[in-house]
Amino acid sequence: MELKAKGSFYRDLSRLSNRKLAKEVHKVLVQMMKAEDIAQIPHLKKLNKFDFYYRVQVMENYRIGMVIRNHKITLVCFGHRSNFYKTFP
Repeated sequence: MELKAKGSFYRDLSRLSNRKLAKEVHKVLVQMMKAEDIAQIPHLKKLNKFDFYYRVQVMENYRIGMVIRNHKITLVCFGHRSNFYKTFP
């Protein structure tokens, strides 16, 4: 699958100070790139009421927000679950 990222995703990642969390995010991104189908992405969940918006759970409390259309993944944001759903989608 083709993977792209918006500036907001990079900005959210630049605020990370936890190395363990950064390694987990990297691991999830590698799994996304290797996936040939949406079903192969672990911890992926479609958001209710939205056709193309998905989230991936990283560790227990962090989420990656993305838009998936035609085998193209656009990473939109990253954050703690307490603030994630206030800004995404």
